[in-house]
Amino acid sequence: MTIEENVILAPYTTFRIGGPARFFARVKNVDELREALDFARAQNQQLLILGGGSNVLIDDDGFDGLVIKMEMEGAVFDNELVVADAGESWDALVEKATRKDLWGIENLSGIPGTVGAAPMQNIGAYGQELAKSVLWVETLDKKSGNILRFDNSRCDFGYRTSHFKRDGGHIILKVALKLHKNGAPDVSYRDLSALKLQTLPEVRAAVLDVRSKKFPDLSKEGTAGSFFLNPVVPALKADELARIFPDLPQFPAQDGVKISLAWLLDRALRAKGLRIGGARLFERQPLVVAAGRNAAAGDIRALAAKIKDLVRENFDIELDEEVKIIG
Repeated sequence: MTIEENVILAPYTTFRIGGPARFFARVKNVDELREALDFARAQNQQLLILGGGSNVLIDDDGFDGLVIKMEMEGAVFDNELVVADAGESWDALVEKATRKDLWGIENLSGIPGTVGAAPMQNIGAYGQELAKSVLWVETLDKKSGNILRFDNSRCDFGYRTSHFKRDGGHIILKVALKLHKNGAPDVSYRDLSALKLQTLPEVRAAVLDVRSKKFPDLSKEGTAGSFFLNPVVPALKADELARIFPDLPQFPAQDGVKISLAWLLDRALRAKGLRIGGARLFERQPLVVAAGRNAAAGDIRALAAKIKDLVRENFDIELDEEVKIIG
């Protein structure tokens, strides 16, 4: 393992934004990971663990610490059990599962990033959530260096969160999924329900097509997908909003009622396309922030602050970012 210095981070994020890391290490196995952690402790450096960089906004000034790029790759399929390393491409894993006729994660096709980030965020899309397929997650404890295994119940999954995201003391090494040879398409999502989908390849192709119409082309501009979480509000607040906006989509949630932020931004605030500098709310999906070639992290942060202010002032709702902001 080599420790590099002053490595520009923009190429390692899907926003294509980010200044230099003071130190940078690529790790391909647990021994290299432990070596990198030892270096950080010896140098008293803060840590940033980076997978595919698809859910992070790094400041233009960079990161004053050690960035560890997880490059442990590989996946083993054993009947309906799949064990994948943290650095494996998430969508590549879904594609392999599709080819092996394994159901359970097909609606999560096209999500950028790596396997290690998937349980951290409890990724979800088009009616599916990763939590339903996770058997266990293997981690390395940052302090002790011990390898631990968390079964599904100990992962404490929630809406776009998990024990690992809340705790911050673990680095995900492997994820085990329980998939199924026999399954049926989940077409509960509106854009899929009208399609007569029967096979896994058909579902994957349909999901990829839907995503291509809702997200920017990463070859042309940067994005981290949905920038904000859909807010979960108390039932009384949801009823109040429903009286004002009868068409506002609402969904039952563990701690209240989840409401569609995209609908509020589009239909109530007419905010699609709102721009600050090189950043704008994407015209086809206002939950998404798109970054033009000359966009800076400050543009995105200013746009996010503007959106939070608009939603607070108009609906008395506080928004939380889905994207992790560094710096």
